[in-house]
Amino acid sequence: MKPLRRKWARVSLVLHYLGWGLFVVVSLIFGELLERDFNISTFGVGMLGVGMVLMGPVLWRLTARCPHCGKRGGPLSWVYLKAYCSRCGHVLPFDDGPIHEEETPLNQRPRYRLKRGWARLSLAVLIAGLACLAAGGLVFELLMPRPQNEEELWNAIETIWAVRDIAAYTFLAGLVLLIASDVLTRRRLKCRVCGRGLAAPWQRRRETRWCGRCGAALVFEDELEYEKT
Repeated sequence: MKPLRRKWARVSLVLHYLGWGLFVVVSLIFGELLERDFNISTFGVGMLGVGMVLMGPVLWRLTARCPHCGKRGGPLSWVYLKAYCSRCGHVLPFDDGPIHEEETPLNQRPRYRLKRGWARLSLAVLIAGLACLAAGGLVFELLMPRPQNEEELWNAIETIWAVRDIAAYTFLAGLVLLIASDVLTRRRLKCRVCGRGLAAPWQRRRETRWCGRCGAALVFEDELEYEKT
C-alpha cells in the first residue's frame, strides 16, 4: 500500500497561502506603489496570486491518491493528523504516520443528516463566483484597449479606466462569492460529530460521503440510508 507523501501536502499549503498573500497584501495594499514606482501591473500580480491559490489544491489532487479506492485529494495538514477518504471511508496512510491505523467498520460509524437546500445554495454561489472570475478576466483581456502611440493612448484613456473598473469589480465580486460559498459550506455542511469535516455541495443523490476527520457518514436528509457493509 503506497502512502501519501507529506511533502506534497506542505508544498500545496505553501502555494495556497502564498497566493493569498500576493493577492491581498501585494496587489490590494501595495498595488499603487507597484504601479507608480516599479511599473508592475497590479492586475497581473493579483491574477498570479489567484493562480497560486488554485494551484495548491490542484497539486495536492495530482500527487495524493487513496490507495483503497483511487480517489484523489483529501484533508490537507502540515503535520500528521488521522484522516479518512471521503469516498470509501478508509483511513488514509501517510509516510509520516503509523504503518497500520485502526479504524471502525463503516456500518458502526455515526451518521449525520444534512439539509439539501444549503448544499444547493452553496453550489449556486460557487458557480456564480467562478463565472464572475472568468468574466472579469475575459473583460480585461478582450476589451482592454492597447494603444500603439501617445495620441491613441489619450483618446482611449477613458475607455481604459472604464474597462479596468468593470473587470476589477467583476473579479472582486467573484472572489466575494467564492468566499461566501466557502463560509456557507463550513457553517452549514460541516460534520456535526467532530465539527471539522465537511460534506461536498455537489454530493449526488444516494451518495454517502465520509467525514475526512472522524470518518462519520454524511448524507442528506432527503436521501435513502446507505447500504451497511
